Amino acid sequence: MGYVRGWRGRIGLIFPAPGGAPDFEYHERVPEGVGIFIARLPFEACTVDGLSIMGTFVEDAAALVAQAKVDLILFACTTGSLVKGPGYDKQLIARIEKRTGIPALTTSTAVVDAMNALKMKKIAVATPYSDEVNEAETRFLEGSGFKVSAIRGLGNTDPLAMGKVRHERMYRLSRRFTPMTWTASLSAVPASACSTSSTSSRRIYRSPWSRATRHLSGRHSGSWGSAKSSRGWAVV
Repeated sequence: MGYVRGWRGRIGLIFPAPGGAPDFEYHERVPEGVGIFIARLPFEACTVDGLSIMGTFVEDAAALVAQAKVDLILFACTTGSLVKGPGYDKQLIARIEKRTGIPALTTSTAVVDAMNALKMKKIAVATPYSDEVNEAETRFLEGSGFKVSAIRGLGNTDPLAMGKVRHERMYRLSRRFTPMTWTASLSAVPASACSTSSTSSRRIYRSPWSRATRHLSGRHSGSWGSAKSSRGWAVV
């Protein structure tokens, strides 16, 4: 019998056009019978302005993927859904739902939910981004109730460069943090910046300091959030 994609549930995925990993990782992580249907967003520069401009295309992309009769629409870009500060993710969700009539979620919303589920309070963040984008991420996270003890980035502004950053490089960046109880690796660690799989990230991101330190990525959070928001699908 052939495999019918989407007989169990259908997720609409919208993400930046230069990104490549979501095409493969979400298909790998969803349960059998759950289909992923994709639309892409124009994305010219990984800056605050570039991320904000990308957000203006969200409704149109959502309307396209909605034609696949999906059950949920996920805007799978962490910084793209937090760049304008606390509450911006909820604004994007409301815009998508108003345009399509379909329940929606963003990666940054799922990240916050995941950190709350793990009872994280004090976090360090490793990203591939510039200081400007990291400042926006800090404002969002602290406005969402978390203490950002440190944040470090690689300074990238080219969207194509994000997919070429490997987990090992982000791991080395995270090693530069001083020991602390809770560490969250967000956005492109490895979510939007790495070319290796989420499975290998779990292997690589073992704590440099202690077993009490936990690690989290935007992609893992998005997968988990999609399952949690679903109609009883198995956890991905």
